[in-house]
Amino acid sequence: MSTHPADSAAPQTSLGASFSSPDAGPTPWEATEGALRRVQKFQLCTVRRDGRPHVTPVLAIWAFGAMWFPTGESEQKAKNLSANPHCALSTGTGTLAGVDYIVEGTASVVTDDATREAVATAFEQAYGWHFTREDGTWYQLGDAVRKGNVQLYRVQPDKGFAFATGGESSQTRYRWR
Repeated sequence: MSTHPADSAAPQTSLGASFSSPDAGPTPWEATEGALRRVQKFQLCTVRRDGRPHVTPVLAIWAFGAMWFPTGESEQKAKNLSANPHCALSTGTGTLAGVDYIVEGTASVVTDDATREAVATAFEQAYGWHFTREDGTWYQLGDAVRKGNVQLYRVQPDKGFAFATGGESSQTRYRWR
């Protein structure tokens, strides 16, 4: 695993002209990556065995060139991903103006101790006291990730989107090789 963000290749970036204002430009990957690092709550979309969608909020982070999230092995999302590893994570402003983000990719369970350690530390840095203080909502979740008491998923991105709305609208597409 590459543990340094600069080690991951930036995606190809293009503008969806039919969904963008005439003078709009694409949202630079650096801006989207920064937003994905700051956001603390995402919606995860998986597919049930019978083909129905399943959407649920998750704690997730962008680190080391991928999206990461923990969950219990008996959770519906874990069951769904064991049958179909394709998923999407989305987040946004919740308002009519701003930027909404989507990362689509393939999820895999991480069992490597060094990777779990690095990602647990990244979660603690991203979520701060929520993970590290006794009064934090997710206190000791970092330790659960390290010890393997929860499943840790890495979502290898295939494509992503930044949908900017407001004064000027744009749809930016990111593609990883």
